[in-house]
Amino acid sequence: MIGQLLTGRYLILKTLGAGGFSETYLARDKYLPHHPLCVVKCLKVSSNSTISMESAQQLFEAEARILDQLGQDHAQIPKLFAFCREQDQIYQVQEYIEGDNLGEWAAQGQRLPADAAIELLSQVLPILDYIHSRQVIHCDIKPSNLIRQYQDGKLVLIDFGAACLGSESNPVNKQSIPLAIGTPGYMPEEQETGTPRFSSDVYALGVSVIHLLTGIHPQRLQRDPITGELDWHGFLSEPLPEPKLIEILDRMVRTHARDRYQRAVDALSDLFLLTGVHPPAANSALGWQRSVKRSVRQLVKPIAAAVLLAGLVGSGSLYLNRHQASSLFAQLQNPGSSNQDLTWLRDVPIEAAIDRMLIAPDSEVLVTAEANHVLHLWSLPEGKLLNALHGHTDAVTALEMSQDGKFLVSGSADRTVRLWDAATGTLLQTLEGHNQDITAVAISPDGKTIASSSEDGILHLWDLQTGTLLQSLTASTETVTAMTYGTPDRLFSATSDHQIQSWNLRTGTLQRTFTGHTAPIRGLRMAEDNLLFSFGEDRTLVWNVEQETLARAFSEDSANPMAMLLDDQYMVTVHNNGSVRRWTREAGRLVTTISGGFEQSLDAVLSANHRYLVSWSPTRRLQVWQMKTED
Repeated sequence: MIGQLLTGRYLILKTLGAGGFSETYLARDKYLPHHPLCVVKCLKVSSNSTISMESAQQLFEAEARILDQLGQDHAQIPKLFAFCREQDQIYQVQEYIEGDNLGEWAAQGQRLPADAAIELLSQVLPILDYIHSRQVIHCDIKPSNLIRQYQDGKLVLIDFGAACLGSESNPVNKQSIPLAIGTPGYMPEEQETGTPRFSSDVYALGVSVIHLLTGIHPQRLQRDPITGELDWHGFLSEPLPEPKLIEILDRMVRTHARDRYQRAVDALSDLFLLTGVHPPAANSALGWQRSVKRSVRQLVKPIAAAVLLAGLVGSGSLYLNRHQASSLFAQLQNPGSSNQDLTWLRDVPIEAAIDRMLIAPDSEVLVTAEANHVLHLWSLPEGKLLNALHGHTDAVTALEMSQDGKFLVSGSADRTVRLWDAATGTLLQTLEGHNQDITAVAISPDGKTIASSSEDGILHLWDLQTGTLLQSLTASTETVTAMTYGTPDRLFSATSDHQIQSWNLRTGTLQRTFTGHTAPIRGLRMAEDNLLFSFGEDRTLVWNVEQETLARAFSEDSANPMAMLLDDQYMVTVHNNGSVRRWTREAGRLVTTISGGFEQSLDAVLSANHRYLVSWSPTRRLQVWQMKTED
């Protein structure tokens, strides 16, 4: 499904999940402005499912009807955008809810504070009251089906795939749905026997809150041998919740349906007595938000460090970071070995570890930036040292060479950008003006300007001949992870929040922001046919920059490339799982894969003519390999 364009409109980007009779994907709607994200849910019965295809199709169609009825009139239920049949596929298109999934939050081992539990009940019970008033029983209330959306902090109830219609006198006809539709642990006894009631949803919500309060999955909870009720109080941590809240939850999860709150509004009445605030209980939202923010901050620190590291990788240059790559080419272990794809040519002597590498556009010169901050230029065919360039005082973080091979640009953690004569090794310009480490550099197609970016999201444009600062642009507060020119007057930059920005350099204005990636972008490459290739940790996307539309999405096998290049027919990517992949540009079809199990971290670059692969290992061996070329 990945990369498919359903009905010529919905472009499938990634898999979100799979259930017993459906698969869910993240997609983009190409018909609407800005190509908003949406959810595509396809009917697909797994081989181990206990549900027949006929029953699954009934449930799938019922979900569409229910969402169409409920979602249009309630902001906390996803909207149904389309219900389609295409060839042998049946699928729904639903509103995408961007936010924190409570199931993922609980899986981190977090516990919900009591005031946040009250706020959760005050938001979700009204949703249940709404759907029950329309004779709908959700049948699958659980933390992973509740999302707190980023936009307004409200909880949204998702996944009506198990929902059914009922009434007060006849909750559900046993023949209308298969037995035990729902999630074990969250279902009450009557639902397990195929007769869910409105109070079954109240039970499931109560168990969900208990799960979030205690951190204990409901399947691990036992029943009291005397009362037969859930024994969960002993798992509460200090400070203990208000006794009234415990009393409300106890009544929500009574074993026998007759002993529970029969409707959500009954539980809401008792909740009002506890809080004195009609739902939604805005005063109690702070406890939830603070708890979630603490959890997010704990996650953001390592993620930010990883994003920063990724930001130092991408400027469109073709190289692999030695700390990120692993498992590349078992056939590279022994010099002199060869196969139909790769042949070892030689080792190149180096004195220090490699920070950055690139191969010149003519595929004749290799540039290495070593840990001693010296740039070395090597003859790629002979492995002979041509020049050593001294000047940087800290690690080189970005490299780029002009298309004619005359100029080399290097950016560094010393916060300078240096311009070199690639033939003589002469330092032509030292460009100073950034306040933080350089993350990416690029040279315009006409060879007249240099673009550089730093960790603070500031872009500088320099005159290549004079070194004069022409203009400064603020991309965002995010780190710029990659840059490339489209034309001398158009620059594209990628930021660590997964966006691509198009700049009009004549006016110095942001022209357009492209959103589609769901993970950091490692590199940008511009093709001659006005197509921009963005290489992300999620996949490779292709943009028509003239029409400002998403042209195609490559499969997930294109995800997370450490190095990449384009020609008029192929795209080649090198991945940290130890594979080199060659793709057709037009169709995005994978045509060649070279893979192995070399268990070391190393750098690698590819030559533009597809002839050479250069690898570096921590044993300080810089090796040149000849790749098999294809007509």
